[in-house]
Amino acid sequence: MPHEVEQKVSGAHILLKPASAGTGLIAGGVVRSILEVAGVKNALSKSLGSSNKTNVSYATIAALQSLVPASDWVTTKTKTANAKTAKPKPAAAKKLAKKV
Repeated sequence: MPHEVEQKVSGAHILLKPASAGTGLIAGGVVRSILEVAGVKNALSKSLGSSNKTNVSYATIAALQSLVPASDWVTTKTKTANAKTAKPKPAAAKKLAKKV
């Protein structure tokens, strides 16, 4: 699970959060069943609002569908070949050493 997600369907409000490795599924009832079938190994969940199992299941499925993979995030930066091989100029390095 790449990020936290919140979804509301009718009166059911579901919150799903990623958990650190080894935590397992911390979810109850319908949410746990859906996350197990989806193959999620580590997650935290909280069901707010309605306890209607049908609406909670629809909200859980909608939350899983709204997840965005980390590779599609806008904040992902790609390094260019020049940035990796660029070395500081000797004059700039001397100025830096004098400031410290």
